[in-house]
Amino acid sequence: PPPWAPAHGRRAKEVAVREYRYLYYPARQVYYEPQQNVWFWMNGGNWQFGVNLPAQYQGYVSSGVPVVLHSPRPYVEHVYVEQNYGRPWREKHEKHGKHKHHDHDDDHDHGHGHGHDRHRD
Repeated sequence: PPPWAPAHGRRAKEVAVREYRYLYYPARQVYYEPQQNVWFWMNGGNWQFGVNLPAQYQGYVSSGVPVVLHSPRPYVEHVYVEQNYGRPWREKHEKHGKHKHHDHDDDHDHGHGHGHDRHRD
């Protein structure tokens, strides 16, 4: 069948199980795809990628977390990764000098802003 035709049988299973393996570095939300030797990083609100990671990120890429996704562009699934790997990792490893559960909505902003900018460098 032509490539645009709906997948059936064996081809449908092959399409459904496509996996992409990355190392995710939660401290700066950086991904590395070792098979293609490609880095993905956020820069000014936009995702960028390349074979060389910019110097300002290089000090934060040790002890990556293995992540298996279903997209050749990891940022497409970034919300899932952040919820399951990013925030829990940072809460466990970063030292803020606050109570362990510091991310509760305790700044009384009534849901506006959600506290995401409180720990910005």
